[in-house]
This record gives sequence, structure tokens and C-alpha cells, in this order.
Amino acid sequence: MASSTHRGCGRERVRDFATHEHANGYVTKRLTPTHPSGARFGAAMSRGGSRRMRQYLDTLRSVGVRLADDLAVATTQPLSVRHRWMEGPTLPDAAITDPHHFVDAVLTIAQWVRDLDATDARVDTNLANFCLSHRGPVLVDVLPALIPSQCPESVELFDELFHALCFDTAVTLDALTGYALRALITTAATGAATRLATLRPAIPRPRELDRFPARWFRARAQAAERAAAGGLPVSVMTELFTVTSVRGMLRLDEADRKARIARVDQCIHELSLL
Repeated sequence: MASSTHRGCGRERVRDFATHEHANGYVTKRLTPTHPSGARFGAAMSRGGSRRMRQYLDTLRSVGVRLADDLAVATTQPLSVRHRWMEGPTLPDAAITDPHHFVDAVLTIAQWVRDLDATDARVDTNLANFCLSHRGPVLVDVLPALIPSQCPESVELFDELFHALCFDTAVTLDALTGYALRALITTAATGAATRLATLRPAIPRPRELDRFPARWFRARAQAAERAAAGGLPVSVMTELFTVTSVRGMLRLDEADRKARIARVDQCIHELSLL
């Protein structure tokens, strides 16, 4: 959920992939047919319908991913899930109010990501997809199911970026590192940030950074680490996050995306990252 303060029987809102409706203590989330990244992705991830969705949820549970109470598939057409309403806070809220428990939660999510690497399931590690309970982080947004074997072929550079973020474990961990550190830096809770040093491998595997999505998210993580330690101005870190924005990349045409990749490579070189 985007906000832990969202309340109201019958109130409905639309996120990227799903429409959320809160009523009578439950939330129903319906998969929408369109998404900024393209209808192909949503269609590919929903292939197999409710049966595949149940398998996906079972896989998440098998590695210990904590899901919302009473989470179950509600309907097939359109695919929807239903679970008990959680009051929150969301992880972005927790970064402000309880940074040490926020870090605990991020480290737990990172372990889930690692444990899922050998399976045919992934989780969307957008911080807003998690609430923080007394048990730890709870994944509250599971639509669409992220199933690596059903990932469509990349056609454009944006596809390559988005698919890597969703399905490449190393890229996902770097992205999670960067987002978590940025959340702590913007709330001035940099003391807690030192505990995130073990979140991802410090040394990339051979050829790991040949692809631009891997370079982008590794550079973001390194820049955030430096900023948290006081070795890089926060404004410089913020600018790097801006030019490597996934949504920003979406808005560009293919020629401008190629130019953006070259620009980011130059920024990485100037900042002595990677």
C-alpha cells in the first residue's frame, strides 16, 4: 500500500498493476490490463490464472516470505487477491519513525530475495509494497506475480531495465540497497545505514556489470553508501538517482534512451563508481 493512513469503506485507488478497494476490514486487489511498462508484461505474468497465482504464493511462503493475513486468490477474471487490511506503517513511513526496525526489515527482505533466487518466483521490493508489523515486514502487494520463466522477451531498452529490476537477483539487491539508503539519508537517520553494508556483495561477479541495468543499480547503491558515510554530497546522489530513474527511462524514446545510457556511463566514470 502506498500509504498507511488510507482508510474508508469502499474507497478505491489504482496503482501501476492493480486496483485496490478497502471495505469491511479487507482489501481486494484486481489486476489491471494495462501498465506503463506495457500490456505484454502484465499479460505474461498473469498467464496461468488463479492456479499459477496460488503456486506463486505457495513458493513465497515456502521460503518464509511473510504475506498479509488471509491472503488468497479471490477471482480469476479479472485476477484478484484479497487479504485483511493492515494499518501499517509502510516501510517508507518506518524509515522516518523507526529507522532501526526499518533496517531490520530491509535485511529480512534481502534474505527473501536471496532465498527466492533458485525458485521461479520473485518479489517486487518497492519499499511501499511492505508494511511493518510486530512480526517484521509483511509483503502486501503481490500483483502481478513475478515469475521469471514467464518473463516476455525484451524488445526495447526499457524492457531490459525493467526485467532486470524484477528478475535479476543481483540487480534487485542493488536496487533495494539504494532505495533503503536513500530513505534513511533523506530522514537524516544515517547511523542506521551502516548496518546495510552486508546487504549485497561488495565485489561484482565477472561480467556482471556488462549490462547497463546492472551498472545503473550498482552505481546507485555505491553512491548512496558514499552519501550515507558523508563521502558524497546528497545532491549528487539524488541527481544520479534522477538520471537512472526507471520511470524517467520509460518516458524517453529509444534514441534518447541510448543517449541516457551513455550519459549515465559518463557520470559513473566521473564519480569513480564501479
